[in-house]
Amino acid sequence: MLNDAKLYVETCQVCQRDKPRTQAPLGLLKPLPIPERPGESLSMDFMDTLVTSKSGMRQIFVIMDRFSKYARLIAMPETAKTEYVIRLFKENWVRDFGLPKSIVSDRDVRFTSELWKAAAAEQGTQLQMASGNHLEANGQAEQMNRAVQHLLRYYIKPNQVDWDEKLALVASLYNNAVHSATGEAVEHMQKAQTTMIESENKHHRPSTFQVGDRVWVKSPELGQEFGISHKLMPQYFGPWEVLDVVGTDPDGPSYVIRIPGHLRTYPVFHASKLAVFEETDQFPSRRSMLPPTMDEEVDIDDIVDHREMPVQKPPGRRRPPKPKLQFRVHFKHHTDPKEDRWFTREELMHTAPQIVARYEKDVLKGKRQMAQD
Repeated sequence: MLNDAKLYVETCQVCQRDKPRTQAPLGLLKPLPIPERPGESLSMDFMDTLVTSKSGMRQIFVIMDRFSKYARLIAMPETAKTEYVIRLFKENWVRDFGLPKSIVSDRDVRFTSELWKAAAAEQGTQLQMASGNHLEANGQAEQMNRAVQHLLRYYIKPNQVDWDEKLALVASLYNNAVHSATGEAVEHMQKAQTTMIESENKHHRPSTFQVGDRVWVKSPELGQEFGISHKLMPQYFGPWEVLDVVGTDPDGPSYVIRIPGHLRTYPVFHASKLAVFEETDQFPSRRSMLPPTMDEEVDIDDIVDHREMPVQKPPGRRRPPKPKLQFRVHFKHHTDPKEDRWFTREELMHTAPQIVARYEKDVLKGKRQMAQD
């Protein structure tokens, strides 16, 4: 009886969705190859100061050489587009040090844009991007950000509007410091890297997810509805299917997840943002685990199919009315397709208009186009 009770709780979807995990996060870090010489590989990041300076600057474009740890700090406005970032990079780095072989960055929209990829391809630079919001992936940039923030506190005025005027001084202080990770020798870098990886992996577990597995995704990784308390939301959403394993990321394995189409988010998540989905067929009488929402309606996960409702033929030669559509809906937190239900378009437009619009754009419009072709 005790084992049954334990299994019942472990496979309870409500518990899995709402209870925080106390185990170490999944995913072991893997070291990036150490560059052979200065200027070969760069680390890039954008640091938001949250303060707009007198000259209209708010962000710091951080460029750091991964071998020597030499850095350039460039102030730029929050609205800076990809074209502007490329120009800053060329004027503040390429002009003095030449083109790098590789660039390590996060997935900021400016780094993932087609324009940035085209510029990198043109200059023969390989892009290495970390998955999601995983700070350890670009650890050098994160350490640099902390050091810059620490040094700026000493020199800026209380109103903080002159921070961009102090960047040159901060960069000079940072670049003239002796870095324990280098000593300008590869042996020091290898030792520091090994120590960091071993220390970080003490707090992580190996990840063994495979294609076809279903997993939970941490709720902060997904866009949240406006006006809803994040503190009272489920800890995880899903469960959703693993579509692919991305095993070459420097911060350990990441996974492509089958995220519902209406959730406009990048579908690749690091293992540390996922949790194992437990299920069993041992309790067929278990009641439905659909969670109630704040408006007492059921949360829709996605539309999985559609059909035309039969229409009655009008008398005489009158044109028959246009067939109305029905959509088959899959609910959040339901795993059995037998629990899907059919709704009319009018019904869904009252509760999930964005899901209907997305389905009609991606599926119905595509089918019409194929029929025309």
